[in-house]
Amino acid sequence: TFRCLPVTSQDSLAVTVEVQEGEPSVDLPCQISHKLQDIVTVKWSRFDLNPNTVHQRALADELHAQNEVFRGRTSMIPDALDSGDFSLALRNPQLLDSGIYICSMTENQEETALSGVQLHVKGQLPFTPPSY
Repeated sequence: TFRCLPVTSQDSLAVTVEVQEGEPSVDLPCQISHKLQDIVTVKWSRFDLNPNTVHQRALADELHAQNEVFRGRTSMIPDALDSGDFSLALRNPQLLDSGIYICSMTENQEETALSGVQLHVKGQLPFTPPSY
């Protein structure tokens, strides 16, 4: 059985992750609890972007369709398909990275949404000098 809930509405979002802009990286969690029999394709998407692919992995990373915004900033652990840990590391999070990220898996031509992560990147507070 899947540990992450499929995403059907705003209410069923599995996780909210907050990070401060300027942090080195942030992890978006997605894990399954059963052993995979076949090679699957794992895809992280953000449907408010075009193209909507944030990161894609089968036997290796498949980044030809990746949105330019994420080029060189995403990674998954090397043994993701063996461990069932499909979490995504996003380096150098920026304000525009805020949004809903969907982790899905395609197995035998069938795509299943595994989890949704609401990422909220908080901006640096502007410095205001003390008033005397």
